Amino acid sequence: MALEWKTAARQWGVEKKALTALPTSTHPLQGVRDRSLKEYEPSRDKKPKTLIQSMVMDPLSAVLDDGPDPLSDLLAASDPLSAQTYTGSQKGLKDSQEEEASSPSRWHTTWTQTQNHILANFTTSSTLTFMSSFLHPSDTAESRAVPSHRRVVKTQTAVPERHRAQGMSGSERIRARLEQMDTLDEIGSGVVREVGGLTQGEFTNRLNSLKQEMIEAWNSDQRVKALKIGIQCVKLLNLSAPEHFYPSKFVLVMDILSTLADLVYQRLKQKALNESSPASNASVARLEAQETARNWFYKVASIRELLPRLYLEAALLPCYSLTDEKEGEQALVRLAQMTRGIGDPLIAAYTRMFVCRMGVDVVPTLTHYIVATIEDFLHTLTQLQLSLAQGTWPEGETDMNMGEDKNVLAARVFAPPLQWMMQCLAGRASQQELQNIVRMCEGAEGLGQNLMLAALLNSFPNDFVALHALPLTQLIASCLYSGKSKHELLSALGRCVNKVPPAQQQQLSLLNGVWKLITHIPLTNDYLATAGVWLEYTAKHFSSFEVNTLLGDVLKHVGAERTQEQMHYSSLLMLVSTALTNSTDPHSLFSMNNFLGLLSVFQRDSGTSLIPALVQHLLTFCGALHDSINALTTDDERRQLSQLIISFIRQVNFGRDFEQQLDFYVNARAAFSNLDSVLAALIQCVCQLAVATWQVVHGQHSGKTAAFVRACAAYCFITVPSLTSSATRLRLYLLSGNVALLNNCLGQGDACMKAAIRELLEVAGSQDTEGGGSVADTLRTLTANLASTLIATPDPPDASPPLYLLRGLTNAIHSFPWPKETDTQAFLSITLLHALSAACQDDLPYHIHSVEGNDALYGGDPQVCQEANSLSTLLLQDVVTHIQSLSGVHEKRCGPVALELFWCIVTWADLTDTHMMNVATLMWSYIMKFIASQVVKQVRELLMKQSSCGKKGLPQLIQHCKG
Repeated sequence: MALEWKTAARQWGVEKKALTALPTSTHPLQGVRDRSLKEYEPSRDKKPKTLIQSMVMDPLSAVLDDGPDPLSDLLAASDPLSAQTYTGSQKGLKDSQEEEASSPSRWHTTWTQTQNHILANFTTSSTLTFMSSFLHPSDTAESRAVPSHRRVVKTQTAVPERHRAQGMSGSERIRARLEQMDTLDEIGSGVVREVGGLTQGEFTNRLNSLKQEMIEAWNSDQRVKALKIGIQCVKLLNLSAPEHFYPSKFVLVMDILSTLADLVYQRLKQKALNESSPASNASVARLEAQETARNWFYKVASIRELLPRLYLEAALLPCYSLTDEKEGEQALVRLAQMTRGIGDPLIAAYTRMFVCRMGVDVVPTLTHYIVATIEDFLHTLTQLQLSLAQGTWPEGETDMNMGEDKNVLAARVFAPPLQWMMQCLAGRASQQELQNIVRMCEGAEGLGQNLMLAALLNSFPNDFVALHALPLTQLIASCLYSGKSKHELLSALGRCVNKVPPAQQQQLSLLNGVWKLITHIPLTNDYLATAGVWLEYTAKHFSSFEVNTLLGDVLKHVGAERTQEQMHYSSLLMLVSTALTNSTDPHSLFSMNNFLGLLSVFQRDSGTSLIPALVQHLLTFCGALHDSINALTTDDERRQLSQLIISFIRQVNFGRDFEQQLDFYVNARAAFSNLDSVLAALIQCVCQLAVATWQVVHGQHSGKTAAFVRACAAYCFITVPSLTSSATRLRLYLLSGNVALLNNCLGQGDACMKAAIRELLEVAGSQDTEGGGSVADTLRTLTANLASTLIATPDPPDASPPLYLLRGLTNAIHSFPWPKETDTQAFLSITLLHALSAACQDDLPYHIHSVEGNDALYGGDPQVCQEANSLSTLLLQDVVTHIQSLSGVHEKRCGPVALELFWCIVTWADLTDTHMMNVATLMWSYIMKFIASQVVKQVRELLMKQSSCGKKGLPQLIQHCKG
């Protein structure tokens, strides 16, 4: 088939007269609502209802593949919230049990965070000792010099742990169980190897080796050996020195103990589920699992030493769920009381921590044992303070590299256990129990009160802390112990009241009481950190007077010397940001002397003398925010900083002084070169400034205003290439070019349009969508915007042949290597067919104000129409070839492309031409084959409506479509 495009002449006046407005008494979306209501109305006869077809479809819905428009589908869809409610009401017992089982996950996460914090903050450079009967001779040989009398080897005969219940009498079972208990005696009386002089890394590696050996022993059915390894690892906790490493040693041993407990529990669970038991009855399998569980508790109960027995039973507490949950509760309370028998305060503290950790999983609702444990913890701290006063704690030498005295060391190592216990209590306890903790805190002294205050402020609910904010402030003022410093306690209290404020009548009293303490913080860094927290509280709940007073105190502490200000630059910057972000009246901040004085800290030299002091202060401050961005800054932080800076830029307004406004944008571009969103906002602001200039002069520029708008166009043209996103660059080139043409800056407009054509190919090659949509939709939208602008853009004076820019866009789309598996090139080519057909009309459909279009420049020269038809023929061949190349599973893609091309032919082509009629007929055959019948019917109706325009050749096409 010969393909040649021929454009028909459009008669705009006749077409407009044919489109007469008719009054209506119904809303255009009323049919959509009626359809959705009727479709989903409950049917009394239980028969399915068909879709109502009476709704009048608009032309846009005809091109949709799936029938009605997306808004109709969304309206017709069922309410997702209602569906979710209905689904939730149908949940069975299994779902509720799974939800209940997953509830402790938050506490598991908190426990993991606590472990990571301990491992990161409690290290040592001292040498460590490792004792175990499972050390190989090579291990001792690799160690540092160890006395020979301490290298004693004792071999043990492995006794199989598992005895099958099948085929054994009751007396045989008891005998086998006693044999297993006897083997545990060797652990307490046997002599083990001891390796000294280990570094922290070597100590950790040996523990990891024992963990792996324990797992291998378990997998080879050597249950007793696995238990022995767990017991000996717990025995490592008997030695508290060096105290600053004991928390990390506790975490490492608990990892091994948790692994052993998990192995035991999973085995018992498999037995209870009848997966490995030979018994066919499920109840018999559960009884077997219960018997095995009690066997494990008997083994643990036979351990002579308190610490291993206590830790192992606590680790196995989840196994009580297979026997008797009430018995598990009793065991938990008993274990909490057993910790009173541990003499070393540090060992007792971490043992209590582990008991509470297991209690959270086993009995989440039980809290009274935690209160008792915290009370016991305070008693041990009282004894510890006596030891500290006498200089007898710690027993060993402290790590000289730690640089801590005994009081600070005690506060540091005893803080994690209490913090964890308070967290466990805060999430479950009643208000009365929380009140009891506050009373304990009031009655405590020294180290106990210090740690209790810190744990309470960091763990208890914010509303509870806000309710007791004034008494807690008094406790902080009376807390003189050197463990947790006052600025830490005040900051923790401030963070709580920032989230939940106290009662309004207490807010001022709280601020006065706290600030008296803040002003006496000796170190400037600590003072500024605490002041920043309470400045947020002040800005949220008080007027500018109180904020100004606080900032004045800050300036006094920082001092007047420039070096002192620069030393605390980041802290002062945070104060300014806090005041701007949280103030209820940000405008009033700039009338405060102290706030402007704080801004002057960031004053830098500037050559722009026209910018007032206030704007210069803010520009410098925003520049400091911009300079804080580095490689570690997250995308979310970049987005937040960009929004703050953009908000500031858009609020700067110099009125009719446009030159000063442009100077400000020039300075802002230099200050924020690393934030693309800020640069894009600046380009938009400059375009808005050029349009404002055009409005002031009513489109009639003088020499001065013309030079100014050309400077605006140059600003945009220079700034756009620095952006990263090609889609953003294309969009801003289009915006800048439109504004330049509006202001009759034809050279600048041509440059922006040429750059936009180049960027279109960059978008196609980089797959950049800017907004997150599909690449094809982005390209279609941007190409349509560009082509519609080029219709009214006049050719450069030296352009030959005509339609210079549209020819460049056509060649770019035609020559680009588009992927064969997409229809992008076909749709873009059809978009250009619309544009070329419109551009070759004797009268263009629209013009740019005060700019002569090609219709006036060429005066109806037939060469324009010939060039447009030549380019259109090239595009038409591309589209038809693409449609005919689709076959097999891709054949259904012919429908949307053919429908799009068909409407383009009906709208612009000369249907009296044989080639055009043949192409239209061919496209109609594809439409009939691959488009839904409902859409085909709508196309016929729309063709009938367009017949009133009197277009030649259209009646013949309509007759063919009817046939």
